[in-house]
Amino acid sequence: MADINPSSTTLTSSEPPPPKPRATFEKQRNIKYWLRCLRTLLPTEYTSNDLNRTSLAFFCVNGLHVIGELGNLTKPEEREEWISWLYSCQIPSGAGFRGGPATDLSDKRSPDNEMWDPPTLPGTFFCIITLLSLGDDLARINREATLEWVASLQRSDGSFAEMRTGAEELEKDHTLTRDPRFIYLAAAIRWILRGEEGSLSRETKDIDVDQAVRYLQSCEAHDYGFGSRPGAESHAGHVFCVIAALSLLGRLHPPKTPVSYPIGLPHPEKTIHWLVSRQQAPTDIEHEDFKIDSHISPPPPSFPAQTSNNGFNGRDNKRPDTCYSFWVVGCLDLLKKSHLVDAESNREYLLENTAHIIGGFGKVPKAPPDVLHSCLGAVSLGISREEGINRVDSALCTSLQTRERVEGFEWRKKKVAA
Repeated sequence: MADINPSSTTLTSSEPPPPKPRATFEKQRNIKYWLRCLRTLLPTEYTSNDLNRTSLAFFCVNGLHVIGELGNLTKPEEREEWISWLYSCQIPSGAGFRGGPATDLSDKRSPDNEMWDPPTLPGTFFCIITLLSLGDDLARINREATLEWVASLQRSDGSFAEMRTGAEELEKDHTLTRDPRFIYLAAAIRWILRGEEGSLSRETKDIDVDQAVRYLQSCEAHDYGFGSRPGAESHAGHVFCVIAALSLLGRLHPPKTPVSYPIGLPHPEKTIHWLVSRQQAPTDIEHEDFKIDSHISPPPPSFPAQTSNNGFNGRDNKRPDTCYSFWVVGCLDLLKKSHLVDAESNREYLLENTAHIIGGFGKVPKAPPDVLHSCLGAVSLGISREEGINRVDSALCTSLQTRERVEGFEWRKKKVAA
């Protein structure tokens, strides 16, 4: 038997394994996904959102807009048809938009039944942003009526109702939700439609900005995140609404000189720490006690987190979720602190864990794509300047070009006598 030369036989190697190829944003898959969502029927699981169909329109149109292909791959007549559909959701008085066409009473609408066909803050926000994405100039919106309707939804504590339900005494109606989401929506609508001082055709009641800011600040939780109301648990979605609302109201960053009105986060450094702490490694979704369709809470994420594929969760001891990659990174972007998180690791989580083979993004690994998570996943990548995605404006959750276009509208500028 021949002798084996040990020097010629390699049993182990000291060379490190080759690095894995960097994940790429599959733009063509995402284009096909968004076009399919826009041009065909959505799955039956979306039926429960029929009363909020304008939100589905926003996620679909905005997704294709953010990846820079809306104008290239849709026909002008298609976009005009979608614009007409959105305007059909505008209340006859011009004061806001309904959440979808299902409640449209058409010619049967009267003062006695109009409470069943109300404009809503979410419906109005989604319609306005979607119209802008489609290239509309909002000329058919009654700015003054809409702004006065928004102001009428504010309570004395600074919070906002989602809509009027026929109960005129908003202060006594405890069935209506009070949380930062509706202040954010009101702030966004106000920022877009109010424009510069003196741009409106007549004197129009404004919201009480000071009280709105005080209410937002009062929602700070014990750990310096923000919850749905004073004393509630911190939640990244509500933290985003607080920070984005303050930004749109011009109250996020304190000026260099002291001011007498409320401004900024109560404890900005500690809130930033809470946000940065949301970046976590994904938990094993095949854990024996937690399946994809289970309501049982997952096991706590490992600590310290792994060095790659770290997404973001929305609360302590929850697993990462695609949408929080936007809610958290969007907050940090507005605070000019997005460099504090590992953008590459979040990118890996999105593109390797939740990006779906047919396009779009799922909520968690192995979940099917849906329009909300697909839109927010793309916007989160846009904040990090992902190739193939437009630069985005975090406060409005849309492309930066859209914000710049709004700022250039002549009707937003102060009227100057000829």
